[in-house]
Parts: sequence; structure tokens; C-alpha cells
Amino acid sequence: MPLSEVVLAVAALLVGLAVGALVVRVLKPGRRADQAAAEIESIHTRLDAVTGELNRTFTQALQQATQSLNGALGTVRDETRAVREDTRTAIQQQSALVAQTLGDLKATNNRILEQSKSLDEFQRMLHGPKLRGDFGEFTLEQMLRDLLPAEHYECQAPIGEGRVDAVIRTPYGALCVDCKFPLDNFRRALQATEGAGRDAAMKAFCSDVKARINEIADRYIFPPQTLDVAFMFVPAENVFYELIGRPELLSYARDRHVVAVSPNTMYAYIQALAVGFRGMKIQEEAKRVLEILAQLGTRFDKFQDHFNMVGKHLDNAKSQFERASRDVERFDATLQGVKIGRLEETQPPLAEIGPFKLDS
Repeated sequence: MPLSEVVLAVAALLVGLAVGALVVRVLKPGRRADQAAAEIESIHTRLDAVTGELNRTFTQALQQATQSLNGALGTVRDETRAVREDTRTAIQQQSALVAQTLGDLKATNNRILEQSKSLDEFQRMLHGPKLRGDFGEFTLEQMLRDLLPAEHYECQAPIGEGRVDAVIRTPYGALCVDCKFPLDNFRRALQATEGAGRDAAMKAFCSDVKARINEIADRYIFPPQTLDVAFMFVPAENVFYELIGRPELLSYARDRHVVAVSPNTMYAYIQALAVGFRGMKIQEEAKRVLEILAQLGTRFDKFQDHFNMVGKHLDNAKSQFERASRDVERFDATLQGVKIGRLEETQPPLAEIGPFKLDS
């Protein structure tokens, strides 16, 4: 309810109470008419005074309330305008951000669609067994090239009466890797909408895998030219997980000495082989160092013999030098004893000295 209506209601209530009280007082029994008229006239006068006072009070209160209300309305209007401007700015910024995000999402979606088309085309290309086998051989060759030295592997290598996709050469025989793998029935199992159709396709897939295991075991395992094991390269991880999830297939492959490998597990196997090859190279280098040390020992023994011989010759030369020195001293003494015209009687004759010679 507005403030003006509240003030009017309170004023009317007060006036009504005052008038009622005066009327009750005037209409009391025993009052004379002239007294009642005088009192009524007095009541009218008081009512006029109260009404005037109420009008002034109401007018002042209404003016103050109006001023306060106008001030509050002005403040609210300013705050509302500021909030509206801030909201409009925020909405514009968010709209621009949303528009940019939608544009990025559209561009990303277009790229995803293009890549999906390319992937679909690539998958259609791999439907053919020949292209699928070529892709598997390419993947395996890149992996071998990145991890192994060139002298330890060969692609499309002759083995037995045929050729194998890849062979890893070890000191104990060749490790054969076959890349061809049957995927047609597995793809039919994934596309089957009924359980019976999927079971039939998976059963055919298991038969294909067993046939491939038998072929690898018969063609690529014949020690000592090869190791007593061969790798069956499965080109897709999901197919490999389906394969290892069937214990009967793993047991059958283990009995035939065939190991199923995926790109990830093949990478781990090749890494282990690379470490072994590095160890073998270190061992060969160590053998070569030992051979060089043995040769150095033999040469040092010969040098020691020559050195000892030189020492003996030096000893002989020293002895000869000492003898020659003594002979020179005796010869010098003889010369010193020569007198003009005669020899000292105390010196032995020159013939007794003997010829000058070195001991051999």
C-alpha cells in the first residue's frame, strides 16, 4: 500500500475517534440544547484545527516521502543503468567468445570429417589381402630399421624353399616373422548384428588363425637353420586382444611354437633383441681386445728376449773394455820405463808382454 494512503487512513481513524468521543459526550442525557450546540460548534472548530494540522503534517510527510522516493528511484535508476550496461558488455563478450568457439568447433569438425573420409578410404584400401599384407610388411620393416642394425635383419629373405616377410639373424639361427594375417571373418564378426552370425564369423576366424599357425610352423621353423620359434605378426591391436582372449588359440599356437605379436608387443620383443645384439657386440669387442692383449704379450716376450741379449752383449763389451784398459795400462807403464839408450832393469822385456788382443 502506498505511503500516502497509509497516512490518510491513520488521520481518518484519529479524526473518527475524536468525533466519536465528542458526539458521545454531547449526547449525554441532561444536556441542554444550547450547551450541546455550543459544544458542537466547539467540536467543529477543533475538527477544523485538527484537519488543518493533519493536512499540513500529511503534506510535509508526503513531500519528504516523495523526495526520498525520488532520490531512491534515481539511485536505483543509475544502478540499474550501470548493471544493464555491464550486462550488455558481458553478453557481447560472451557472444563473441561463443561465436569464436563455434567457428573453431566447425573447423575442427570439418578436419575430423576429412580425416574420417581419408580413414574410410584407407580402410577400404586395406580390405584386399594383398594391400593389407603390403602394409603389414611396410610397418614391420620400418620398426626393424629403427631398432636393429642392418646386418641383423633382412626383409623378404630366402628361407628354406620359399621367402619370409622378415628374418632376424641371431647366433643360434634365424627368427622368422610372417606378416600375412586373415582378417575377413573377423571384420564380418564386427559387422554382424545378430549373435548367431557373429558366433559363426568368429568360429571361421579361429579356423583361419589355426590354418595360418600351421602354415608358419611348417614353412618357417626347421632348426638349426632357424630358431625353434617363429612370430605371427597381427597388424591390429583389437584383433590381437581378441586373439589373446581365446586360450584355445594361444595354446594351439604355443604347441606349434608360433608366437602371436601385435605392433606394440613386437616393438618390445625387438627392443629386447636390440639389447642382446648390443651385448653380443660388446662381447665381440672384448674378445678382440683380449686377442690384441695376447699379441702384445707375445711381442713383449720377444722384446724381453732381445733386451736380455742386448744386456749380455753389454756385459761382454764391459769385460772386454776392462781387459783392454788393463792392457793399455801395462803398455803405458812399459812405455814409461823406456829410457834413452836402455830399459829399466825392473821392467819386463817387451816380448814378455805379449801381443795386444781383445777377448772374443
